[in-house]
Amino acid sequence: MNHIDIITALEHRYAVNAFDTTKKVSDEDIKTILESARLAPSSYGLEPWKFILVQNPDVRQKIREVGYGQSKITDASHLVVIAYRKDGESVVSELIARTAVVQGKTPEELSGFQQMIHSAMNSRSNEARDAWLKAQSYIPLGIMIETAALLGVDTGPMEGFDPTKVDEILGLVDQHLNAATMLAIGYRSQDSDRPKVRRAYDEVVEVIA
Repeated sequence: MNHIDIITALEHRYAVNAFDTTKKVSDEDIKTILESARLAPSSYGLEPWKFILVQNPDVRQKIREVGYGQSKITDASHLVVIAYRKDGESVVSELIARTAVVQGKTPEELSGFQQMIHSAMNSRSNEARDAWLKAQSYIPLGIMIETAALLGVDTGPMEGFDPTKVDEILGLVDQHLNAATMLAIGYRSQDSDRPKVRRAYDEVVEVIA
């Protein structure tokens, strides 16, 4: 894929609200989109997130009811809820164990790295740490949106829902998770197609030589 293809795909992309209910995204494309999220970067490589692919139509209807009735929640081919993890200590311990296996080291050899992460997390208040972990979840969201665009698949990201209610519907609290955002994935309705509105390149890009 060349530069022109990438820009063309992103020019075509927009946040879709009305999806074609007759069109389904292939399993291969969905797997690729979710795999791109799994490979997303995060602070220290913590990966403090989980991606819930909601396929059950009854569950999606319940989410729509606490999502201000947004039709894309039920009409899009697929719905992904991006949740962030609240159990910071476990997230760090899992990272150390994972890194030790991949790098062929013992957890003890990574104690300095572990202490550095703990110091960074403990320097924040509970509210600030929670906000920091939540902010991480928007990185894979953006990567999923771009990956979908490159595959010719449409998306509709959303924050317009009651996260507490979504947590209840999906049983996230018991998993130490909170819903941060959601992504509807599918194909736009022909009636919803519209040109992109953006500021000019020179208005948003400043070069300091």
